[in-house]
Amino acid sequence: MKTKSLIIVLVFSVFWLQACPFPAAYGATRLDLVVEYGVDNKSEAQARLALDTSTNFFQSTYSLGLERDLQIFLVPNQDTYRTALMQHYGLSDSQARNVAESTGGFSRGSAGATIVVNMGSLTSGQSQFFCLCHELVHQFQSQESRDRHNSIRWLSEGVADVLAAHILDTAGLRKTDYQRYWQEIVKRAPRWPRLEDLHSYDDWFASMGANGPSVTYGASALAVLTLVRWKGYRPLFAYFNSLKQLSPEDAFVQAFGLTMADFEKQFTPF
Repeated sequence: MKTKSLIIVLVFSVFWLQACPFPAAYGATRLDLVVEYGVDNKSEAQARLALDTSTNFFQSTYSLGLERDLQIFLVPNQDTYRTALMQHYGLSDSQARNVAESTGGFSRGSAGATIVVNMGSLTSGQSQFFCLCHELVHQFQSQESRDRHNSIRWLSEGVADVLAAHILDTAGLRKTDYQRYWQEIVKRAPRWPRLEDLHSYDDWFASMGANGPSVTYGASALAVLTLVRWKGYRPLFAYFNSLKQLSPEDAFVQAFGLTMADFEKQFTPF
């Protein structure tokens, strides 16, 4: 992939950042990768590979391309991640601390679409790739649903994890059996959250506090894998697209052929 040479720009009052726009292959939208000082070259290269592979996957699988300008910020550590969360998303210091302690990346769609990823907290190239893919999936969810994708949190987060793992597979880069990994995490937990308790933003963060982030994400991903085994990958984005006109419950029935309530009652991670 051809890229333009890096240019140094002063974006924040206290941080020097490297800003590099992606080429026109991404369509009429502008995709800017902003690399903060302290992020190493290998991490930046991994991010570029993840973005290129993910956008190609969405084009080939769902015939989708990005329709919004997107800025992606790579930051080197927890402190800069927390600062970026406050600056880009208007979080308070306490909110930013909570998010920074439980996530490696954060995403916002709609106008001013952004992704922020704490590359320093991700200890391997695969985890960096996975996180970038996960956050980019959220951008497509937001775009296709007109920002209604988070109405059922276990589904939006579970789809992001499952597709990130699938994109790793299609690129021949996966070193982890994610289904087994998620099952082992949930099995070791003293309890795992019920899907019906993972609908809202507050529900989601309450579960991460009570059960831990890994268990909350793992249970959600395993639920989505169950849907994939039944129906394949294509209905996942049929659901998000249907949210433009339908309620989450009706969109679920249309995409997967059963009610959300019935699925949530029947689901077990093992």
